[in-house]
Amino acid sequence: MLQIDIILLFLTAAVLICCMLARAPKTFSDLPRDVLICAAHSDDCVIMGAEYSYGAVDNGCSVRIAYLTCSGPHPNADISRTRSAEALAAWSALGVPEKNLTFINLSESPVGGPPSYSDQDIANAEKILKSVILSLPKGAAVMIPANGESHVDHRTIRKVSLVAIEESQREDLLVYESPEYNAFLSLIHCPKRTFLTVLRHVPFLNRVVKPYTGRPNYVDGAPGFVFRDTPRRLARKKELLGYFPSQNVALLIQYFGYETPYRKVSVSERHRGPNKVWRFTAFGCCCDPSVLALGFTLLIITLLTTYEVSNALTLAFTPMIPADNCLVLLGGALASAYFVRRLRRTVSLETSLVVWAAAFGIILGAL
Repeated sequence: MLQIDIILLFLTAAVLICCMLARAPKTFSDLPRDVLICAAHSDDCVIMGAEYSYGAVDNGCSVRIAYLTCSGPHPNADISRTRSAEALAAWSALGVPEKNLTFINLSESPVGGPPSYSDQDIANAEKILKSVILSLPKGAAVMIPANGESHVDHRTIRKVSLVAIEESQREDLLVYESPEYNAFLSLIHCPKRTFLTVLRHVPFLNRVVKPYTGRPNYVDGAPGFVFRDTPRRLARKKELLGYFPSQNVALLIQYFGYETPYRKVSVSERHRGPNKVWRFTAFGCCCDPSVLALGFTLLIITLLTTYEVSNALTLAFTPMIPADNCLVLLGGALASAYFVRRLRRTVSLETSLVVWAAAFGIILGAL
């Protein structure tokens, strides 16, 4: 049993390291271009496009930003005006004039939907974006959210942007996508985030392992590219995030103050159907089969480890005390306690499974 446990631990570590190396982004090599950032909300423009825009401005290129929503319930709401002013101040600090910011001003939607705007609103947004795109200099870049974003507004601006680009017939444009945040776990596409998220469902480890904060991940495809002079660009990005106090600057920097990967995307992406890979919900996220494999491996390691510990304790203390009976009672108590907690929905199924695997291992080792 011990040998199997050690082998599984080494294999898990090896797979994790290989996946992290495979997902390391390459160095961005494209030349700076005039750029249009298509953002859903006021702070998204900085989160997804600040690093690229900094290089564009530094090389004498223009930066334009188009916002799908007013970042509030309606354009005249106090929060909408505040967030618009924050966006203007942030880009002004980078030398981008106010005339380069276009506010389409649709109502902001809840993260999971439904959208707060109609089909006609979307059609009008496409028309406005098409006009902005037609006015871009030759060979400009367009920045859009990556596929699989959690917020419905992010998904909408991606679709609207691709439609507007296609209808404008600007084949000279280069389209980039960058991820911001998504509820997706995969050992293949986001190994570090997946491993930390799974560990947080192990009792006691959730107090030690912090929620993942790091580079955003794509839900499919290649890992993308980051800039060679990332530290300099990141410093500027964090500075610009400081212009959004209404969204809690400390949290913005904590969760989004990391290098943003970029990659080219075809305009035909809007015609692509959903990913056919089987997915399921676990650990509070959407997962692919690799996460299921990691979860089962964790359960087996837990069972084998507690079996070995329980067996060793039984052999060491049985001559003095009935250790086997005590350990069986301990395992039964743990299993029962988490069964009750699960019925009351005070603990996740994933955490309960880890505890039940540990309890089963304790009982087996004591027998």
